[in-house]
Amino acid sequence: MRKALTMTNLDVWEQRPAEEANLFNPAFVGSLIYEFTKVFQNGKPDGTPLTYLPIAFAVSLHGQTRNRLPASSVTSLYEWVQDNEDLLIGLNERIEGLLPYVREAIRFSLGQGSIRFCAGHNLQLGESRAHFSAQFIRETTPEVTEIISKSKFLARWFLKSGSESSILACWGVRP
Repeated sequence: MRKALTMTNLDVWEQRPAEEANLFNPAFVGSLIYEFTKVFQNGKPDGTPLTYLPIAFAVSLHGQTRNRLPASSVTSLYEWVQDNEDLLIGLNERIEGLLPYVREAIRFSLGQGSIRFCAGHNLQLGESRAHFSAQFIRETTPEVTEIISKSKFLARWFLKSGSESSILACWGVRP
């Protein structure tokens, strides 16, 4: 069943559990947004649809889904989703749970100047850089490295997979 996504409020920073504050902090999620947008913008200079971000992060942050993503963007998104329908169970709830963090990270990134809004609801890179440094990649956990890698992969995959409305429908998401 498809349902419209709604926003929920976040706890104030000091009241967030440490694990939540570390994984979903605005700088980390903002850097994921920057990396996703950078890859997407290389293929479509007019910008990244804002609606792709919660899907990409719900997929890349969810270990079971992330581990089953194909190795190549040559794989059809639509066939892969059909072959992995079980991974759609709970996807809308994961997306809904991530929306406040994505929204917070977008505000943070806009304030830092690493992204900006352009035509419609698209994002483009801003004047500041917010990428993950080579040192960060070397020193972080294998799971974080995989999250970053799969976020970039999803940007390439979405680029090759058709229109925004088709991609959203494929995942069972309404804007």
